[in-house]
Amino acid sequence: MKTLSIGRSSSCDIIIENQGISRHHADISIVGGQYVFTDHSSNGSTIGGMVIKNQRITVAPGAEIYLANSVPFPWAQVFIQLPIAGNKVYEPNTSNYNISPSEPRKEEELNIAIAIVSFIIPLVGIILYFAWKGDTPKRANQVIMCAVAGFVLNLILFSL
Repeated sequence: MKTLSIGRSSSCDIIIENQGISRHHADISIVGGQYVFTDHSSNGSTIGGMVIKNQRITVAPGAEIYLANSVPFPWAQVFIQLPIAGNKVYEPNTSNYNISPSEPRKEEELNIAIAIVSFIIPLVGIILYFAWKGDTPKRANQVIMCAVAGFVLNLILFSL
């Protein structure tokens, strides 16, 4: 049974230089065709949202593990140094990313549309002010106040 040690120490198989990581933070091995993760640290690790300290647990390949509850587990190095027999070479799970890189995401399209509309509304208010200020000064003052309020709101929203 081969075991990989993970930690800050130069004697570890996988070295992670982070002050939150213990010198010998954890081990990972293959037992019965499955990865077994053993935490040896004082800061613990998080596996799928569950915090463990000095425990041994069977994990799925690519499971969400954070060493010291903040440093992502180095699965890529584990897959190279400790592959499970019969499995294909590890390929990152991209099932959540079903949009091609060249195609803009819907959220980005929505943000662009909001930016355009939020620029156009104050601009229209300023144009209407100058068009109405001679004939209907009360309406012109109301529309310029709305335009200024829209402009200030845009500045606030886009600065966040």
